[in-house]
This record gives sequence, structure tokens and C-alpha cells, in this order.
Amino acid sequence: MLIRQLLAQIQRLGVTPIVLVADEDADGYRDVIKRVHRLADAIEREAGRARPLNEGVFYSNPYTDSQLSVDPELIGSAIAQNQIPLISPLVADAKLQLQVLGISSAAPALARALASSTSAHSPMAGTRGDFSLLLARLIFLGRHDGVDARGFQRFVNLEADYEKVYSECLQKDTLALMRQCLGIFPPTAAGIVASVYSDPALVMKGLISEKPVSAQHRNAARKVKLTERKMSGTPLYTPLANYPFVKIGEDRPAPAAAAPKRPTQFTLLRHGFQIQSHTDLSTCDLPRLRQLLEDSFKRTLNASAYFSRLQELSQHGGIRIIVAGNYQGAVIVTKEPLGNGRYLAYLDKFAVAPTVQGTGMADILWAQLQSACPECLWRSRSDNGVNPWYFDRAHGHFRAPVPDSGTRWVFFWYQQETPAMAPEEIQAGIEVAGRIPASFE
Repeated sequence: MLIRQLLAQIQRLGVTPIVLVADEDADGYRDVIKRVHRLADAIEREAGRARPLNEGVFYSNPYTDSQLSVDPELIGSAIAQNQIPLISPLVADAKLQLQVLGISSAAPALARALASSTSAHSPMAGTRGDFSLLLARLIFLGRHDGVDARGFQRFVNLEADYEKVYSECLQKDTLALMRQCLGIFPPTAAGIVASVYSDPALVMKGLISEKPVSAQHRNAARKVKLTERKMSGTPLYTPLANYPFVKIGEDRPAPAAAAPKRPTQFTLLRHGFQIQSHTDLSTCDLPRLRQLLEDSFKRTLNASAYFSRLQELSQHGGIRIIVAGNYQGAVIVTKEPLGNGRYLAYLDKFAVAPTVQGTGMADILWAQLQSACPECLWRSRSDNGVNPWYFDRAHGHFRAPVPDSGTRWVFFWYQQETPAMAPEEIQAGIEVAGRIPASFE
């Protein structure tokens, strides 16, 4: 990838990437400094603005566990001037000689410093006033186009899947580092692992395709932040909105002439949530499940009838309830009988608590659903605001005629198995799903 193009494009979005230029194979600190200055010149040629930060960012601190700290003032000064900070991983030793830091030391130290500047109570100093950061993405650009663990991983829920993915992963150091840094960042932050040869537009898609927080949550957070600043006396100056933290390299890129064909994929990582799977209501916390459904759908659940139906299905067809976190998200799938010994996997409920919107909960649940059910069908009211999200993920949909009840439904389905579901199977599933009673009062 032409890294200079990516960074310049990110900056043109009104977002300032904070870049740690790491190279484990650097031949001393002079080699690191030269590389940083070459990158700065390249960004300027793309009509971007960048500032090399070679000394003073990292310093030894015997009073911290890692004995390494970061002075954020130089970073804040560059951001306030609308310049991309290009940070060299250099630190002065006891003899005041510059030493090259390994990425496993430099990246977590920088992550801690940036995370501490996300609150109005500990803002980052800038030349035009103090300001707080909103950390949105942690991007790792190396030789590999994502995480490979016995196959390419499009999405990794680090809280639940880390041990399994790590044991099978070809990029163990990268995965461990991303987990450590995302554990420091706010829960709304996400990680991207991509190749340095990727098309900049591909990484940009990962950067902007998912907002770190919903618009409603972001506006509320902004109001709280402004109120905190007024109370604390901090100037109301926020130069930019989001600050991706980009780490370039772990591996030295191959010469341009040997560059492979541009990759077309990347891995998205979230700190995530633990996952529980239930096939019987007796192992679920039903009061908390009910509260989650009502909070998510903003309607009152007809709990007695709904749970009675699930209990009956658990004995004759089957149910699967996937719970994420502390009942902060859930997927409920039922096996609906179609006749002749056939069953339909029906997505009965997909619920995300308002308190965790923007943390990647929906993607985590969707990945769990697809893993548990290779094919699935569900329905949604035609005026449901979530339908655009369903359209993006479904393989097909059908708008049902208006029934006597007056409710207009859109039926969706996805299918991962080959051969795909036949049209008559889909039609039979739609007829069965259309007869399922409403769950809410």
C-alpha cells in the first residue's frame, strides 16, 4: 500500500492519525529517523501535513511498571497544527544515547498515554489550548493482509476467541499486541490488521464503515464532555474528531518491485465480550434476558407466552440462545418444524443493549450466529430502523403482502452451505415464520 496516500486521505476526512513508525530490523536510530523523514516528505507530496517526532516522546520512568512513559505534549502540538505526528520509537538511555525501542514496548506505552487523554479531566496539551481525544481505530500495517488462523479471519472477538485464534495464528506477536493495546483503549475502539500493500480505499472502508459510537451516543457524550470542561475550566477546543493510532511495520516491507498483488481483505478486531450458549431456558437468567429484550426493542415483552413457546420448542424442535457479556446482547434462534422431518433455523430475536451500542456487539453476535447456523431466516417489520443493517448482511429478502393484522413484514435469509436453499424451501420457511405469534404487547 502507498502508506502516504492512506495517511493523507485519512487527514482529509478531518481525522488525525497518530503514527508509530516501527521497524524491528532498523539499523540503529539513524535508520529510524531517516525512514520517518522520508514518510513525512511523501505525505507532504500527497498534499498532507506531517511532523516527524524523533526525540522526547518516549522517556525512561523508573516509577512505572514498564519503566517507559510518553510525553504527549509533542503529539498534542502536532495535532493542534493539523499535522500528522510521525513518532520514532526512540528513547535515551542512562548515557543519553538514543536506543531503538521494540514495538512490543513502544506501542503499549503510547496507547496508555493516548487513552489517558480521552477525558476532559486529563486533556492533551496543544498550542491552541487543551483538548481530549476520541480514539476510534487501532490500525496495524504489516506484511500480512489480516489474521490467518487456519483460514482468514474477517472478525475476531478478542475476549471470547483470543486463545483459540492465537493457538492457530500465523501472526501471534501482532495478535497479542493488538489485544494488549485494545485492552487499554476505550471499548468503542476497534482494531484493523491489514497489509502495507493494501489499496488505501480498502483500509479507508474499514476506518469509516462502522462508526465508533452511534450518533445519539456521540452527541450525548459531546454534551457531557462540554459540561465537564465548563466545570473544570478547560478551554472548549477540540481540533478534530477521531484519532486513529496507526502502527506501521513489524516486518520490513519488501522492495516495491517484489510487492505482491494488492490484498482485498483485512481483519477487524474488537476487545469484545465473553460468549455463553444455551439450549435450554433452565440455564438462562430469564429476568435479565427479558430486560435485555425490552431495553433493546423498547417494547414490553409478553413474557409468559414468549418463554412458554421457547420452552415447548426446546423439547420438540430446539432452541439456541447466545448471550454476550453480562446479558448485554443476545441472539435467540429457534428450530421451527416444516414437516416431513425438516426444520427451519429461525432468528427469533437479535438484541443489543443501548448501553453497549458502538462497541461492536452486533458484529460479535452476528459472527456467533453464522457460526452456529449455516443458514437462517428471520422477519422484521417494514418500518424497523435496523433493516438497512439486515439488507447488508442478508443474501435475500422478500416483502410480504399486508395481512389482515395490518403488520407489514420483510423476510430475510442468509445461507452459507452449498447447495443453497431451494426457492420452495425459502417459501415454506416464510409461511412458517409468518405464523409465529408476536412477542411484544
